[in-house]
Amino acid sequence: MSDWRAAVRAFPRERTWLLPALHAVQHELRWIPTGALGEIASHLRVPLSEAYGVATHYPEFRLAEPGRRIVRVCTGVSCRIRGGLDLKKTLDAVADPDVTLEPNDCAFHCSVAPVVEVDGACHGRLGVGDVERVLNTPPHPALSPFGGEGSFGLPLASGERVGVRGGSYTDLLRHAESLAHPGLTLILALGSCSLAVGAADTLAALHEEVVRRSWSARIVTVGCGGLCWAAPVVTIVAPDGERRLLPHATADRIPALLDAAAADRLEPNPGVGDFLGHQRRELTARCGLVDPGDIADAIRRGGYAALADALASRDPLAVTETVKAAGLRGRGGAYFAAALKWEGARSARGTPTYLIVNAEEGEPGIFKDRHLMEGDPHRLLEGALLAAYASGATRIYLYIHGEAHLSAQRMAHAVEDARRWGLVGDRILASDFSVDVEIRRGAGGFVLGEETALMESLEGRRAMPRPKPPFPTESGLWGKPTVINNVETLFAVPLIVARGAEWWAALGRGHGTKCFGLSGHVARAGMVEVEMDATLRDLLERIGGGVPAGRGLKGALLGGPSGIIVPPRDFDEPLLPGGRVNPGTGGIVAIDETVSVRDVVRTLLDFNTRESCGKCTPCREGTARLRDMLDSEAPLDHPAIAELSEVVRVASLCGLGQAAPLSILSALREFPAELR
Repeated sequence: MSDWRAAVRAFPRERTWLLPALHAVQHELRWIPTGALGEIASHLRVPLSEAYGVATHYPEFRLAEPGRRIVRVCTGVSCRIRGGLDLKKTLDAVADPDVTLEPNDCAFHCSVAPVVEVDGACHGRLGVGDVERVLNTPPHPALSPFGGEGSFGLPLASGERVGVRGGSYTDLLRHAESLAHPGLTLILALGSCSLAVGAADTLAALHEEVVRRSWSARIVTVGCGGLCWAAPVVTIVAPDGERRLLPHATADRIPALLDAAAADRLEPNPGVGDFLGHQRRELTARCGLVDPGDIADAIRRGGYAALADALASRDPLAVTETVKAAGLRGRGGAYFAAALKWEGARSARGTPTYLIVNAEEGEPGIFKDRHLMEGDPHRLLEGALLAAYASGATRIYLYIHGEAHLSAQRMAHAVEDARRWGLVGDRILASDFSVDVEIRRGAGGFVLGEETALMESLEGRRAMPRPKPPFPTESGLWGKPTVINNVETLFAVPLIVARGAEWWAALGRGHGTKCFGLSGHVARAGMVEVEMDATLRDLLERIGGGVPAGRGLKGALLGGPSGIIVPPRDFDEPLLPGGRVNPGTGGIVAIDETVSVRDVVRTLLDFNTRESCGKCTPCREGTARLRDMLDSEAPLDHPAIAELSEVVRVASLCGLGQAAPLSILSALREFPAELR
């Protein structure tokens, strides 16, 4: 019998715990009954009307009891154009009455589209012929469909978890090296994408074959190295360090692949060489290799060395100056100078100072941050610790999307191990620097990409932007100085501190590297990293392999719901902040000649309309009116659409509302015939 009341009573009686308490009840009951909502409100001393307002504001919370099973079909652009709507029609016809069947704006598994989620487990690369099989697949016993923080459940690591506190970094490194396991190692890329296409079965097959062959080999699960198109991917590491990569390693192919590897008969896959060879993998260098559940492995690969050097210098301003000289700009879409936030918070009045890591990533079509967290959680944690040291923060909040269970689990594991090893907590590495880390989970909401809306959420309120000024570095979380940085931004910090400002500034015309998620009509979908001045042609053709069916590309959706549709004539323009083609948040959906641009724009506008927080009239009413104009059977009035779009763009309160009409404006400009 579920004891959700005990879970609620375990929270301190403060409003900030409202979202965690709602998550806890939904985790236990699969929804939030009215009575439970009342008990949450009473325990946390929040008026019931306000608790109801919060619960109904976030799309992931359920206030109506679902059916026996919950099936959600992704209808985001990537899945939509690869057959998601056909899957939805088929499921509508065959699903039992006691199944709750819903559309899903994005499952964030865009690289293995189309995707259907059944009881919390995602299934990718589906056709209509797979529907019955998916519906009849029982939930994986290790998956928690309604889980909250750290609840995904597959065993992550085989490394020992014995820590050393209070010592120097040299002591930690020596201890980490003593835990190394030389010998044959089989590495399985086990990320959200690969789990959706059978990686759990591959893991079971690897264990079975190792036992059957009596091999003395370790099996290690890591994050995805970006090769989602080739998932499941197995890497064989010989005792001498030689690596062999096995793409498309489904469970049924494991015996033959291991036979070929043992006989040295493996043929290199040319697609893998093209995919990796045209990248500049710096932030992602350890993804797909480092064990995310083994802090010793991270330390052996250089983890926390930059933090140790910075603390040894006893000069937090030096960290800020190095990052400022490198010119690192935020990777959340606005490209604001990261070091300026740290300077502002350090010089602001009031204590304590907070650092928030925005790992919400709620834009459909964007999935790079999840790959980074799943693949190398200790690099993110080290970057956050360096940013906290530079800005004077004493508490770090990792705010992770409510449905990014694997990211949250691996980050929680990393934080706990770092605390055990003396890298989180009081007097880190025997220095004067002390900081604690806490993980919080969102519950959906595109507006959480706006930093003040995210702070409102952390305080237990509806996610609605605050007017500026004051800016968060002056008066942020609970009125205290607050820095908010994006996941990808913080991933770059340890590298810049370790290698110097000149190294970063020499990349990408002074902008460093950028991570992108490739999806849609592209042969090699996945997560890639390139220098910032790469072109869409580099990404879609040289790395992505072009359109698999040989059709032409009509365009590329760049930047998700806040982005634009780029025509092929601009595919050779460099991707640069403020340039003709802005890289945005890092999502690219390839659109072939069979796709209706009008349908793509309508999908984006409908999402922006439903995700508007409602605080300002231009966004709340303007996006809905633009969508209705597209839905009208009358001829479209292009001047009227352009005029209303400009009003929304100029008059909305936050950057998300201001960017909402960009897709329709780009379509009017580049694809006018499709909007007639």
